[in-house]
Amino acid sequence: MKGLDSLEGRFALVTGGTSAMGVGIAQALLDKGAGVFLADLDLDKLARTRDELLALCPGADVGFARLDLLEPGCAAAAFAAALAHFPTIDILVNNAGLCRIHDVADLTNEHIDATFGVNVKGLLDMSKLFAAELIAQGKRGNIVNIASNAGKITFSGQLDYCASKAAVINITQSLAKEWAPQRINVNAVCPGAVDTDMLRYCMEDAVARSGGTLTVEDCRETWGAEQLGRLVEPVEIGRVVAFLASDSAVVIRGQSINVDAGTTPY
Repeated sequence: MKGLDSLEGRFALVTGGTSAMGVGIAQALLDKGAGVFLADLDLDKLARTRDELLALCPGADVGFARLDLLEPGCAAAAFAAALAHFPTIDILVNNAGLCRIHDVADLTNEHIDATFGVNVKGLLDMSKLFAAELIAQGKRGNIVNIASNAGKITFSGQLDYCASKAAVINITQSLAKEWAPQRINVNAVCPGAVDTDMLRYCMEDAVARSGGTLTVEDCRETWGAEQLGRLVEPVEIGRVVAFLASDSAVVIRGQSINVDAGTTPY
């Protein structure tokens, strides 16, 4: 008998699927038996990511389609492609995200529009498509949003990013309440220092601002959570996502769970 945390027979759509976090999430979902559909900007990279995942999880079912959350109509097209690949999509992981570092004095409306366009409006677009399809079919499902501890504690140079992730936390609560009667459970995870290209970008900015007193390796050694003593690995985030997408998490609703090895106290 399969356990409550099994995802066998279920199908997930993961946005930002070629990022390190996207790959870690996809791997964890596949490990629990789900089929996974990846959506991201670059078709060639999507194909390579699919092959990488199939090497890790032989026999898995992995599809992909291009997704640009700033391009009108692209979210609907990607969702339609996922439904063409799988009989249904009953797990949505809103992982796509944009982070660009700017001092407040240099932060423009264009920067803010792009960050909120991906992290907030794009997340809502995908969530509405997902919910509409499930409600039309009379099926239950799960949404897991990738927020950030930056939505709870702020970082210099990331005003728009931090604000967008705070919005994701609030949106998660709102969607969970509104769609509970339709049996759509919505939660979020708040990663901290995860070993990704986005974190390396932040490290490289810190190195540049340090005037040569820091290196990326210095950052890698010191930015990890004190209680863990290292950076968090993407698949470790993925395992929490997979749990929240399972029947084991049916009583966890509208929560934004810190997955940062104790860095964030609330």
